[in-house]
Amino acid sequence: MSMLSILLFCSLFFVVIHSQADGNPHNWDRTRRCDQDYDPPCTICEGVGGIVWGDENDQISNTACLPIANSSQVKNPTRPDWATKWYTSEYYSILIGKKNDPFCFQTFPSNDSIGALCYQRQQGPQAYDMEEYYALRYDVQIATVVGNLSSEVLAVGPYLWVVNKFPWYAAGVHQCVCTQPREGADKTKPAVYPLAYNWTDLLAYVGREFLDIEYIWQSKVELDHWTYGPHHIWTVPDSGKILRMWQPYNGLQVFPFGTGETPVDASNFTDTPPALCKKGGATFRIKCDDDGYPTNEEEEIEASEIARAHQPTPAHNFRGENFEEMSNILNGHLINSGVKTKACEDWAVEEIQQLQYFLHSVRHEEFDRIYKQHDDNRKIRHHEHHTIWEKMNKFARKHDLEHVLRDGHCHEAVMWYVHHTTQDMKEKIIEKSIFIPLLAQDRHDCPDDANNEEKAVYDTYEQQVTCADCHSDVKPNRRN
Repeated sequence: MSMLSILLFCSLFFVVIHSQADGNPHNWDRTRRCDQDYDPPCTICEGVGGIVWGDENDQISNTACLPIANSSQVKNPTRPDWATKWYTSEYYSILIGKKNDPFCFQTFPSNDSIGALCYQRQQGPQAYDMEEYYALRYDVQIATVVGNLSSEVLAVGPYLWVVNKFPWYAAGVHQCVCTQPREGADKTKPAVYPLAYNWTDLLAYVGREFLDIEYIWQSKVELDHWTYGPHHIWTVPDSGKILRMWQPYNGLQVFPFGTGETPVDASNFTDTPPALCKKGGATFRIKCDDDGYPTNEEEEIEASEIARAHQPTPAHNFRGENFEEMSNILNGHLINSGVKTKACEDWAVEEIQQLQYFLHSVRHEEFDRIYKQHDDNRKIRHHEHHTIWEKMNKFARKHDLEHVLRDGHCHEAVMWYVHHTTQDMKEKIIEKSIFIPLLAQDRHDCPDDANNEEKAVYDTYEQQVTCADCHSDVKPNRRN
């Protein structure tokens, strides 16, 4: 089962990293990345980072920084203060982690920057208590490629619970993920506890700067700059309260009120495990036992479903003599299955994409493994869906081809629902009255005089209607 974003961040589980051991594969400059043992050493206004959205060195808006004094010119700076107990009603972050799936569902901070990364914007309140509960909780709104998602993240001891509320396209249902986080998402490593308050003892002083602070839009704030490995931290000189943190492949964090000692309401931590993670709780519970604790047991797949996945040719009563007949026959099976359906023409392109975002998060990965093993057309075709969709949406709007793109998404969404979810998951989708589109009956062929952008939309459509390869005697016209 694919897990929706496991929202670990450097404030929650401090990933200990030394030096440029990964070779800085993205060739980030010293403003975006400056590790503690760089030669020459990092100095003021280096490694400051900023609002980031991609792996390229220019896909970041670095915050403005002006030097005040280096470490030798500031006498006895106040050490950073990460109090043993504090609460903030608002904080802002960009989570950076490994890109493990097309939609960045499984995003963990890692101990290297190798490969493609995800950049996920979040904001909300945060509570921390290492005196009584040894816990951290934050309730955030997560900006995704298809809209915002509400999420509660609760870490107590070695356990982590993530409770997500899906938006309208999934009928507002809840999902709980139960897990034991491990350093760098390495399953062979021991479980990682919430960040200990004395981690600031590791920090080395860099100097004093005027820094612009993102999200709260304060400019030329006088702050002390500290570092550990590739981690950079900025504190208020008089109090030592941490106002901002940056790590180029873990993320950006802004604490508008700092991290000094404040009262914390115990109710933040007393629902442990969360009720939605226990039996009878959330509609979708992932790797949770009946009591809400993590289990390594995978969702079971019925033998008949595995057999169907290995069988590329559908039964005769699932085939049609042409594209229209195929669509009508499959629509009939879809309606008779009991799932709520809506005609393809009644959907907007972005609405179907949002539904696919949800379907991808509740799919069972074993199906895709089987399809890829056999080079079966039912396999998930791309690792960059959000990038491709964004580009195709733009082209389709520009050339009045949204109906073509929409019809392709209807076919792809139905294929994901039918061939990538278990029967148990289908029953939950039916129970919650989540709508699935019907297949579009019209067949779209690319005109001979189409320009490159129009051809790209039609090529995307061709890849999405591959059900016709097996369910119809008519095959789509492939483009090279």
